[in-house]
Amino acid sequence: MRQGLTEFNRALQKYLEYNKRDLGPLIENRGRRIQWALYRQFRDIAPTPGKIMQDAKARGYRIKRRKGKSGKRLTVKQELAVRRRSVKWLSVSFLIRNWKAKREGQSAAFHAVSRKKWKVGQAILRTAKGKSNPSVRIESYLEGAAIQNTQRGIVNKVIGQETADMETYVARKQQEAFKQRFAKSLTQIVRI
Repeated sequence: MRQGLTEFNRALQKYLEYNKRDLGPLIENRGRRIQWALYRQFRDIAPTPGKIMQDAKARGYRIKRRKGKSGKRLTVKQELAVRRRSVKWLSVSFLIRNWKAKREGQSAAFHAVSRKKWKVGQAILRTAKGKSNPSVRIESYLEGAAIQNTQRGIVNKVIGQETADMETYVARKQQEAFKQRFAKSLTQIVRI
C-alpha cells in the first residue's frame, strides 16, 4: 500500500505541473474520483441474490446463521432474506451522496448513510483555498470493507488506476508541448 501511495504522490506532483487548477480543488477532484471507484469496486464484488440462493442450495441449506434481535438464531429463510437485502452493503459505505464538489474547495465532512440512516462511512475534506496541505480522507466504518480490501487489494487497485490516469494525462501534455516546440523550431528553420 505504501508503495502505491508513493507512486500516486509522485504522479500527482507531475500532474500539478500540467494542470491549471489550484491544489485544493484538484485534490478534492481526485478524492472524489477515488471515492466513486471504491464504490464501484465494492459493488462489483457483491454476489447477486441468485448467487446467494445457489450457494445455499449447493450446501443443502446448511449455512451459517446470525443471531437475531431476540438472541435466537435466524431461520435459514430469514438468513437468506437478510443476505439478499444486504447485497451491496459494503459499497454503500463509499456512496457519499451529499458530497458536492466546489471549485474553490471546501472544509467539511460528509457521511455515507444506510437505508436506516446509520453512518457507515465518511469523507473528510480539507481542500479550501488557503489550506497549506489540502487533503481528502475517505473511510468506511464497516469491518467487512477492511476484510475484503485485505483479501482483494481493492484500495491498491483503485490507487493504481488513478496513478495510471494521471501519468497518461502528463504524457499527453508532454507530447503536446514537444509537438509545439518542434513545430516552432521547424518554422524558424524554414524562415532561415
